[in-house]
Amino acid sequence: MDFVYIGVFLCALAFALVTIYIAKVLLRVSGTLKSLGNTLGEVQNKLQYITSEVEETIKETDKTIDDVEQKLKATDGLFDTLENLGGSITNLNQAVHHQTKDISDERTLRKAEPIAHTIQWSEVAFRLLTKWKTNQRKEGKEA
Repeated sequence: MDFVYIGVFLCALAFALVTIYIAKVLLRVSGTLKSLGNTLGEVQNKLQYITSEVEETIKETDKTIDDVEQKLKATDGLFDTLENLGGSITNLNQAVHHQTKDISDERTLRKAEPIAHTIQWSEVAFRLLTKWKTNQRKEGKEA
């Protein structure tokens, strides 16, 4: 029976040690939770300040986005005009390309020949006029 008492004593001792260990763990957990509570209280105070600042920032961003959207809508007409201008230039380019494709180099030279003759004769006439005026001046000075 002595062994039974010794066994019960050892069980009671083990239970006491486990209880002490659990009590220490619970005390540490309690201290950690208290520290966590203080930290969360500080965080909550700072978040209240930050939240109001973020709300103001969001309002200002919303105003800026609306302003940018209005300005972009104002430029829609410009881009439509540029698109129309580009289409017109493309059409003109195609028309010129089509017209120039029909005209051969030989035909072009034949059409330009009268213009070249006109330029040559006008140059001859200009030189004759210049010489005549020069002679008139010389005759006027000699007389």
